[in-house]
Amino acid sequence: MVAISCSTKLWAFSLAEQMQKNGKLDALFTSYAYQKNIFLRKLVKRIDKEEIPADKIHTNTVLAFPIKLMPSRAHVWNNLFDHWVAGQINKSSSKIFIGWSGMSLHAIRAAKKNKMITIVERGSTHIEYQDEILQEEYRRFGIKFFVHPAVIEKELQEYEEADYISVPSLFVKKTFLEKKIPEGKLIMNPFGASSFFKPGEKKDDLQDKKFKIVYLGTLSIRKGLIYLFEALHLLSIPENEFEVLFIGSVEKQLEPFIEKFKKANWKFYGHINHYELPQYLSQVDVGVQPSLEEGLSMVIPQLLACAVPMIVTPNTGGENIVTDGYNGFIIPVRSPQAIAEKIELLYHDKQKLLAMKQNATEVIKKSFTWDDYGNRYNDFINKLVAQ
Repeated sequence: MVAISCSTKLWAFSLAEQMQKNGKLDALFTSYAYQKNIFLRKLVKRIDKEEIPADKIHTNTVLAFPIKLMPSRAHVWNNLFDHWVAGQINKSSSKIFIGWSGMSLHAIRAAKKNKMITIVERGSTHIEYQDEILQEEYRRFGIKFFVHPAVIEKELQEYEEADYISVPSLFVKKTFLEKKIPEGKLIMNPFGASSFFKPGEKKDDLQDKKFKIVYLGTLSIRKGLIYLFEALHLLSIPENEFEVLFIGSVEKQLEPFIEKFKKANWKFYGHINHYELPQYLSQVDVGVQPSLEEGLSMVIPQLLACAVPMIVTPNTGGENIVTDGYNGFIIPVRSPQAIAEKIELLYHDKQKLLAMKQNATEVIKKSFTWDDYGNRYNDFINKLVAQ
């Protein structure tokens, strides 16, 4: 019934697994999948543990390397991938096509010729809103931000031609409505956390009783890291009583700011294997996501599932999951003072911190697992088919 297309992994494998659970998956088109490409397993560290039948996964391994190694040309590789998927869709008997934005225009057109319902997955804000806010933000720090015009043009065409646009948060939905996309065209379905994200064993070298703050994700200007750096300098907590963990790769443009602000109690772990993250997150007291623009930061449900209250901006998309004062705090963008204030509140009020930790896991269990995401998507597809 459903064909899914995404040149990289993103959350496409999670969606495909959910469609398989609900008996609806026909095919997943991608560039690399662990269980399909035995030779390439020796060259990459990624392991895909999602339960998707191998015969339903179709890979274009020729594009796997340039997509990974030359991301600055992503629009070129995604266009080639898109044409390849369109050729596969021409032979498909599926009823619904779901493709990721920026890599699905030709596949959408092929699907529509096949009388398929088409859905474009957009994990970030409307492409024009995204470009505007990031142009403004990078300019604040004297850095040029560039999105190839072909990327914007293609995404706008996908929004126009797809039957529906799936978005992960109210924040994203608002940006599409501001850009005059009809509300009836938008599906809002927040992401979830995998079941292995839960409180558990702690790493031996991280079991001291210091108060621990974590940032998880790519360290970049887009993610608001400079405001977090400034906030950490505002804290009145003695430096020997807390640590800051930064987990994720570092954007080159942020490196000078790290050198300017970093302190002895900041620890940089770089990229950590997805399946090992709970060991680190389980010993953290509070997470901070100060992003300027995201669809729904997937690390938010992951951290909450590990009993980590979150300090987030509305621009993370986190308002769908974080309730202010209950399992975290919603703070304004570009506000080091607000970040510092909430960190200090949780440092000094241990009872509130404990209550928020308990609330964090409960919220995820109730509504924000990948099964919840899949069930919402399945219900929507059932309505489409019924119509």
